Amino acid sequence: MGKDVTKMDTCNTSLAAEQENTISERRKLFETQGYVVCRDLVSIDLIDKLISLYKKQIAPSKEPFLRQMTNKFEPNELNEFGYVKQDFLDVHNYEKFPDFSSAVKEVICSNEIQNVLKQLTGKDAFNWMQSLLFDLNRETIPHHDSYYLDTVPGGGSVAVWIALEDINEKAGRFYLIPNSEDAAIHDLPHPLWLGKMQEYFAANQDKVHAPALNKGDAIFWRSRIVHGAFPIVDPSLSRKSLTSHFVPSDSKYGNLFYSKNYLELGTYKGVKMYSATPPNSKEWTIIGDYKVGQ
Repeated sequence: MGKDVTKMDTCNTSLAAEQENTISERRKLFETQGYVVCRDLVSIDLIDKLISLYKKQIAPSKEPFLRQMTNKFEPNELNEFGYVKQDFLDVHNYEKFPDFSSAVKEVICSNEIQNVLKQLTGKDAFNWMQSLLFDLNRETIPHHDSYYLDTVPGGGSVAVWIALEDINEKAGRFYLIPNSEDAAIHDLPHPLWLGKMQEYFAANQDKVHAPALNKGDAIFWRSRIVHGAFPIVDPSLSRKSLTSHFVPSDSKYGNLFYSKNYLELGTYKGVKMYSATPPNSKEWTIIGDYKVGQ
């Protein structure tokens, strides 16, 4: 596999994406390196409302929630510091917690997020295909999204990762590798493909960019950009974040292998929403063979 992919001392924190924030500069960076960091993008008031509802309703809940990593409904598992270990999948579709889901929608369907999507891609509208919320870092190994979810043909989906708090480096930063779309290896069984991703990471550690992110900052990236998360150094630190995946409304949805059909949920502030979770059910139709966190 090459070098240890858990090292934190290879982070490049001096890229132009740290500095540039005008519309034209964002578009240029998104096109040239495959992602862009947008500082102070999301309203702190919207984030505070979302986190308040999360702490009151979701974290202490005994309800089972759908987890991306296992494809199962599971109750929350807390670490010794009271943070939920698992991810939360499709948080925009929690029928038993409508106020919480509405708070998620307010963030993702905000003008700030939707306008950046349009500015970066030149597309007029997007379908919101998936949402994920994390209390803790999932220590995701290097991968790109296109293996799991993308437009058909591939390369057209866009994801956003939003910091819901100031992210301490010891909580494990989110990282990306610029210009890594050449690592889009096709037609390999999942374990072999993941091994290739780790080899790619090891061979390109000098390019890894793990920006310091504060509450309200967001990263947008293209589907074939290699990314992941460094491991947790201090388990007493949370790393609250919200991720969403979008495809242009004029595109088919799927991954490297086939098209998918998600459940249509309607629209919110003009954004078409979809979900992997059937309403009022703990049964889930598996629409992909493999899942990873962010």
